[in-house]
Amino acid sequence: MSNQFPPPHQNPQAGLPSYTGPALDPSYVYGPAQPQKMPGGVRAAQVIIWVLSGMCLIGSVIGGAMYGPRAAGAVLGGNFLLIPLCVLAFRYHLPGHGKRVASIVLSSVQILVGFGALGRGGGPGALILVGCSIALVILLSQGAAGAWFKRPSTPGPAQWQGQGYTG
Repeated sequence: MSNQFPPPHQNPQAGLPSYTGPALDPSYVYGPAQPQKMPGGVRAAQVIIWVLSGMCLIGSVIGGAMYGPRAAGAVLGGNFLLIPLCVLAFRYHLPGHGKRVASIVLSSVQILVGFGALGRGGGPGALILVGCSIALVILLSQGAAGAWFKRPSTPGPAQWQGQGYTG
């Protein structure tokens, strides 16, 4: 019987030998890898929502200054769904599939509102609204966006209470 390892007093790296077998798949040990960085499609949708909201606000102020409060209200009224979309976009960094579904539904309704504005002669603003709303639906319907919003949330201190955690 041969001894593969020298006695501890002769071994400079005394202790247990390192594992020399086949490498383990990290997804087997730790579970499937979760995306840690927001996908580009979700980030692009977030930026589109913020830009549309800013354009709506600027258009309302300019319309109000040039044509009166009725024009400002018309601009805000035609883009009323951008308000909840903007609120949701600020929360895209958190997990939760409902934000994605709500954003897709709001964008779909915004497409219909934009087509109505185009039918009334809304001009280039309505065309921009329809195009960007279609882009939002496409970007948020991708698989990477679904994986981002469906990722598990890490428990915070409020979730630890009552579960034996005393730290």
